[in-house]
Amino acid sequence: MGEEENREEHREENRGKRRKRIILGVLLLVIAAGGISLGVILFLLPSKGYQDYTVQKEQYFVEYSEQYDYWDVITVEYPRLEGIDQEIQEQINGLMYDTAMDRVNYWHLEPSEEVKAFQEEHFSIFCSDVTCDVTFHSQYLVSLDYYELYAPGNPVWMTNGTERALTVDLVTGESYELSDIFNVDRDFIVLWDKSLSEDVQEDYADDENIDKMLSWFLKEDEEINQIYTCRPFFYITEEKDFVVGISFDPVLEYAITQVPTERIFYTQLSMDELEGFKKQSEFWDKYEKSEEAGQVLPCEDKKENIWLGEDASIWEYDY
Repeated sequence: MGEEENREEHREENRGKRRKRIILGVLLLVIAAGGISLGVILFLLPSKGYQDYTVQKEQYFVEYSEQYDYWDVITVEYPRLEGIDQEIQEQINGLMYDTAMDRVNYWHLEPSEEVKAFQEEHFSIFCSDVTCDVTFHSQYLVSLDYYELYAPGNPVWMTNGTERALTVDLVTGESYELSDIFNVDRDFIVLWDKSLSEDVQEDYADDENIDKMLSWFLKEDEEINQIYTCRPFFYITEEKDFVVGISFDPVLEYAITQVPTERIFYTQLSMDELEGFKKQSEFWDKYEKSEEAGQVLPCEDKKENIWLGEDASIWEYDY
């Protein structure tokens, strides 16, 4: 009786495989006939995502390098993905690394001629300390929050704080911006400002300031754009809420500070609050079906930045 059951189970498995081959064969014939694109076919084919991948945190570390005329102390934490489609994996890993190194590249490794000229006048030490938090990881999506302290000159007088985020699709390799999944309009900013104001216990913005904040999120404020790079960002939390924020990265001399300064504004919003602002996007189907998957591994032998780390002496400096 057991052998008969095993044979029947084996026959059913083979029938299932044949059905899948028949369906795929028919779809490919339709493609050959020019009736439908391969991209549409791949979208229609079911995908269960990935369950057993890992996100290993690593660190780019440089301390007092002789590569440049000035000293540099860099501790950048970044994630490395393993266990999904190789091509998509390389694409996402490159994006996650580049996002971590964004300000290091801008100020230090790949400076423009303008930045180089500014460096010659002001640089003595370049410092950057980036921490990366994997805030959400499912069979379809990984969401990351990067926080950075950096000093494009002297860590006592030129320390700036900034934040950026990344949410990537493990199946397609796509990276989602805030405006890809939400309608960022005036009503959206009113909701965002109300939540932020309650967080920091301040009055809600008036109509004029709402319009100004909207121009920041849309990157349409020409005056601000001359002195800051506006960076709207979002990431997903473990509870599947959304942290929505904006960070301002100073340009050239506007990075000179008298005390450590950050220009970051963010608040956490629930899906119920954001429901009316959803854009049509493949993201939402994957978000709704998402359950915890994968494993996040901590950075081994993580170094603390001697200038900007948690216990660094800069925080005891008498400003």
